[in-house]
Amino acid sequence: MWIGAEKDTVRLMITQWTETLGIPVIICRGFGSQSYVDQVRDRVLDDGRPAVLLYVGDWDASGEDIQRDWMKRTGCWSVARRLAVTKRQANGLPSAPAKQGDPRWPKFAARHGYDVHNPVQWEVEALPPERLRRLVLAAVDRYLDRAQFNRVLDRERREQAELAAFVRQWRDRSP
Repeated sequence: MWIGAEKDTVRLMITQWTETLGIPVIICRGFGSQSYVDQVRDRVLDDGRPAVLLYVGDWDASGEDIQRDWMKRTGCWSVARRLAVTKRQANGLPSAPAKQGDPRWPKFAARHGYDVHNPVQWEVEALPPERLRRLVLAAVDRYLDRAQFNRVLDRERREQAELAAFVRQWRDRSP
């Protein structure tokens, strides 16, 4: 499982919430470099397991296209879900004026029932941080068996303690 964020500020927030779970949080910002895309794709494919991408980005013409572009260029995800901002979430958030002249706006507006002559956007930052945290962690819980995860962590801690004890005994016996 991976989490993609459109912005670094959002990536940093999400990382704080998920770092103990070992989930990579990556930037999927506007049409990133091909070398970065290749690096992420290679890491996902090298893992060998079905890959899940949970995406957090602005609800606007470019944000929707960033997700589409990222999926197309990486081509390695078994499941991809937009967690935020969705059209439904946007309905309850304040909008902001979008960039005038965005060539993607007319089609986005037509697809989603917005005024073609009034470009707007809904930024992730408009979501209260606690609400975003709950959305992210609820989505993670759909794919992560926390009980199994905790059993594995407990086993690793025991093995580390056993190894540390062995090393101490070995050092004590060495001349």
